[in-house]
Amino acid sequence: MSLPRRLLASLSLVAAVASVAAAAPRIIADLTGKWNVSVATPGGEQPSVMTITQKGDSVTGTLESELGTAPMAGVVKGDTLRFAFQLDMGGQQLVINGVGAIKDKDNMNGALDVSGMGVMPFTAVRQP
Repeated sequence: MSLPRRLLASLSLVAAVASVAAAAPRIIADLTGKWNVSVATPGGEQPSVMTITQKGDSVTGTLESELGTAPMAGVVKGDTLRFAFQLDMGGQQLVINGVGAIKDKDNMNGALDVSGMGVMPFTAVRQP
């Protein structure tokens, strides 16, 4: 193979590797569906259901628990879900920011930063 062809082949290989590397932080799974969520609170495990609709890297949905139902919104980057929602606690809005690590298409875990109450770990499993 001539030098110009080897150079062209090498550049093509570098470009292919670069495009795969650029795609690596992409979304690993579509999170659309219902998820059983368990939050470790100071008062014990708090079960809830998070319903997610994903379009591209944006997510919207609801979080339902014994405290009520709240709309949520967020973004997926690579294997990380960042989302936020608010709960009405007797007329006062409780802001909650969540970060979840997507383990596979049906499992994630992470933490909820609950304004005024600290950080609480959670696990989530997609409903079948």
